[in-house]
Amino acid sequence: MKKGFGVIELLIGFLLLSIIIAGFMHMTLVMMPDGSLKHSRVEDARNSANEMIKNIQDIKQKNLEYQRDLLNNN
Repeated sequence: MKKGFGVIELLIGFLLLSIIIAGFMHMTLVMMPDGSLKHSRVEDARNSANEMIKNIQDIKQKNLEYQRDLLNNN
């Protein structure tokens, strides 16, 4: 009885391992459908981060101008 339970545990372990490996392979193949690396996701993330930085700088600049206007009017 214990041997059967060990075999079931072993089969479940192999199933989980194969699911993890298949998921990794799927992610890799989706990223490289033609066999070449694609850097578009990295570039998109970089562009998005640059836009966010620019927006934050614009907000800071507008905040400084608003504070200057408040100080000059009072």
